[in-house]
Amino acid sequence: MLLPGTQMHVITFAFICIEFIILFYVVIHRLARPDDKISYLDIFLLLLLIVYNITGGLLPDPNLPGSYFLQDSIAYATGFMTPCYFPYYVYHAFGLKKMRFHAYRGVYLFLMLPYLLFMIVFGITGKLEVAKNLLILPVVYALWVIVTLASATKNESTEDKIVLFLSLTPWVCLPIIDYYNIGQGVEAFITNAGFLLLLAQHMRRNIQQLKDEHQRLIESEKKLLTWNEQLQEEVNKRTQELENISREQRFNQNCIQYNLTTREKEIALLIYRGQTHKQIGELLFIAERTVAKHTQNIFDKVNVSNRVELVHKLGA
Repeated sequence: MLLPGTQMHVITFAFICIEFIILFYVVIHRLARPDDKISYLDIFLLLLLIVYNITGGLLPDPNLPGSYFLQDSIAYATGFMTPCYFPYYVYHAFGLKKMRFHAYRGVYLFLMLPYLLFMIVFGITGKLEVAKNLLILPVVYALWVIVTLASATKNESTEDKIVLFLSLTPWVCLPIIDYYNIGQGVEAFITNAGFLLLLAQHMRRNIQQLKDEHQRLIESEKKLLTWNEQLQEEVNKRTQELENISREQRFNQNCIQYNLTTREKEIALLIYRGQTHKQIGELLFIAERTVAKHTQNIFDKVNVSNRVELVHKLGA
């Protein structure tokens, strides 16, 4: 079933709509996380799929401008470009280092070069069926990529392996579908489903990574809060110690000012700390009445009449 007035199958149009929606989401995600460089891979993949679907769905069409050769050249160009992006995508998105050769050299030698040969043969003969014989080259190259991919994914999860190999389906099937003219609907379903599956797996990994980052952030905040509490406790402790030292320094200076003897200083300090005469006598190993006598001498020197006034005056 075609869209009215075009050569585009409704399945192709449906995938275009789906990919535009996903593209909108990915662009929003990219704007929200400008430091996420990997999202460019998803954006470019979606753009390639959309362009591929539009050109493959609309071309060739005698009602559109351009010769039959030009329209087919454009349609096949996007058909070759999309598989070319697969090695580059999995190399960067999944970190498969063994795919580096295919990402930067292999696709140019074994996909772009066959496309140029395809166009030369098509241009010289004017027969698309003859040029289609060259489509065997991308299929053979895809088998090589499968072998490399199998080696590169030894340490990957089973789920990632399945998705990566299924995503190669469009690459292997596209030339076969096109050679035997199976139909645009089947072609659109296989190619888009394979690459969208790859995209979905990568986005799932990104979401899991975001969850892990969020969890690490929560744990860091908890640790930071604990450290802040511990630091505050330590600061309060040190502050209290400094305050105690400062009070005792003032106390000692006041004792010197009032000419208290060493024994009187000891007794005055214990009174300052709230000790009774009996407790002071036990601590200093002197009789309680001796403590009382020293206390009265202290009162006289400091010019106070009770313990409260003494504490206030010496601690001021």
